[in-house]
Amino acid sequence: MDFIALEIETANQWPDSICSIGLVKVRENMIVDSLFSYINPKQTFDEFHISQHGITEDMVHLSPTFKEFYPELNKWLTNEIVIGYYSEFDQLVLEESCLSIDQLVPYCHFGSILTFAKNKLTKERHFSLPTLAHLFDIRLELERAEIIAHLVLDFEKRFEGFSLLQLTKPAKIIPSNGTTITSSSYFKGKNIVFTGGLEGLSRSMAAKKIRTLGGVFSNTVTKQTDILIVSNSSWARVEKGQKSSKLTKAEQLQSMGNAIEIIQEEKICHHLK
Repeated sequence: MDFIALEIETANQWPDSICSIGLVKVRENMIVDSLFSYINPKQTFDEFHISQHGITEDMVHLSPTFKEFYPELNKWLTNEIVIGYYSEFDQLVLEESCLSIDQLVPYCHFGSILTFAKNKLTKERHFSLPTLAHLFDIRLELERAEIIAHLVLDFEKRFEGFSLLQLTKPAKIIPSNGTTITSSSYFKGKNIVFTGGLEGLSRSMAAKKIRTLGGVFSNTVTKQTDILIVSNSSWARVEKGQKSSKLTKAEQLQSMGNAIEIIQEEKICHHLK
């Protein structure tokens, strides 16, 4: 297998606030090169993001800006299969960052390990990168891009018939204005949180229905959250610029690469009543 493992961190919730980039080159199933660089986003660092990755403004003060690092990144990614933890995050961040410097995203095929791991490791409940590293006996002191590279190489050893194509298939992520869910089995095994009052349904009734459908109801948005259901009344306030704390937290976690789906109540209401 030939691919590039990619890991990106941001300073805050804005996608164009890249503060570090890790790259690992794999050729014929061997790691042949790697590169890690702090990036100076010239933006404010958010305390929540610092708590997740440990990178502070002082650490990147003398580092290149994304515009300065872009030529090197372009060399690494062009015409490559690029595998990250959660490709939707990687693509969004690169698109916004490249737009901010009036450049095109390097031409490449993005893939991610998160959806594949969830589909294959059905007995597991947690799929953070450190958790996956532990499951596959990969050293946690490695850079995150190196962990991703080792995971992909181990996937080939553990799962018969594995290929990079299985990582580059589109992930089943539904945005806020996404398609209505047509099957109640979609909720099975997923951690679900509500924000706002549902129409004609109490919170306890909704929780009971979620459990009946095989889902796990929770009151708090965390890294383990799979779906945040936004009530129609809350969504009306969002359109006026007023977001609930749960929605804000979910969007922050999304910006960190967590695969949380944000779904409006009307997309799923017929399954809950």
